[in-house]
Amino acid sequence: MASRNTSTQTDTMAWAEAALRDCEETLRARAETALSEARYDDAVHLASFARTVKETATRAESVRLSKASGNHQAISYAQFEDPRLASYLARSAGPPAWYTRDRDVLVKTVTSKKSGNRYTVRASRQQVEAIVGYLAANGGPDNPIPTRHIFSALSEDGSTPPAYQGHVVLGWLRQIGVIVKHRGDSGYVAPEADLLDEQLDDLWQSLPPHV
Repeated sequence: MASRNTSTQTDTMAWAEAALRDCEETLRARAETALSEARYDDAVHLASFARTVKETATRAESVRLSKASGNHQAISYAQFEDPRLASYLARSAGPPAWYTRDRDVLVKTVTSKKSGNRYTVRASRQQVEAIVGYLAANGGPDNPIPTRHIFSALSEDGSTPPAYQGHVVLGWLRQIGVIVKHRGDSGYVAPEADLLDEQLDDLWQSLPPHV
């Protein structure tokens, strides 16, 4: 009887996870449509809703896996004490990248689609502040900024940092809904650019610590 109950609970979680992921896909599609129609505020809100639904789907997946194993926690991630980090790691079923902070460093962890191995790329808090400051000064809902212009904020001392460091920062800002990729190659839109500087500390603290 216990086995049947566990099976039923697992099926229910699988259904919940599938429904949530369908909802996420629909929201993302609507966000892309809004972006293509220059409805930037709608695009940001829809992308934010999609991200929230995705996180909920991740929790459903974790519950499903733990119930299937007969345990009350997701075994694959039991070694990570911070539940926020476990949630990030559980996203490997979706886009293979998540973001954490290691003191004053932004860490992007990527899962290779080919090998399944994980590796990290990093950008300093100073580089994050430089790009956020540039977006705050030059961005806006009607002002898409080309990527190369954004990266110019990283070269104030005349040096040219590796492009991947700028992409680490942009990837994080895009994932949390602060910026939206504009159609074509015209760069990114920051709908609430005037608030970016004020929000940065809170956004930084919301990152789970790197383990």
